[in-house]
Amino acid sequence: MEMRNKLDINENTKVLVSASSYDFRADARLLIPFTSGNKIGFINQEGDIVVEPKYDMYYGDCFSTNDYIRVSILEMNGYPRSRGRIECYSHPLYGLINHKGELVLDTIYYDIIPSTDNKSIFTIHCKDKGYAVVDVNGVEIIPYGKYIYIGGFDRGVARIRVRKETNDSTTTEYKWGVIDLSGKEVLPTEYDDIWNFYGKTYPTIVVIK
Repeated sequence: MEMRNKLDINENTKVLVSASSYDFRADARLLIPFTSGNKIGFINQEGDIVVEPKYDMYYGDCFSTNDYIRVSILEMNGYPRSRGRIECYSHPLYGLINHKGELVLDTIYYDIIPSTDNKSIFTIHCKDKGYAVVDVNGVEIIPYGKYIYIGGFDRGVARIRVRKETNDSTTTEYKWGVIDLSGKEVLPTEYDDIWNFYGKTYPTIVVIK
């Protein structure tokens, strides 16, 4: 018997259709993505272009003025190899746009992780500065450099990782903890591992010490 794969229908599934057969006014989104060539832009329900096609990917939808869409562009990097060869690879850089299509966070971040229960709070990862937590205006809630890793906030808490020197100062240990949105440690940074709980709706958190 022939086995056929079914399309997994969820909030992340997108179906592309021709614009000539699409009813824009029936779409409840304030920003409707469209493609031109291999780039993505956004229009409104009237069919007016709000954001010119310039992004390589987008994440999330904008149904209200409190919604934000993560967008990304590809950064190309090249490294010299033997015999004069250049090896290239691409890496996405993320930014954030609001319901007006305005870029509120520039496309310079290795990652932007939205809080699951606060639409205005984001964990960001900057290539040169590391991790921080900011609001949609770019105001730092938890500054760069305080932790070597900050996860996404889920139900008001996030995993963090710190670097600690041992008693003999010759080796370095890495420890995990959990913080709330104010930066307060609700689990101290003394655990060898804390399982990732972001977006998983676990009733408990597994920690290893």
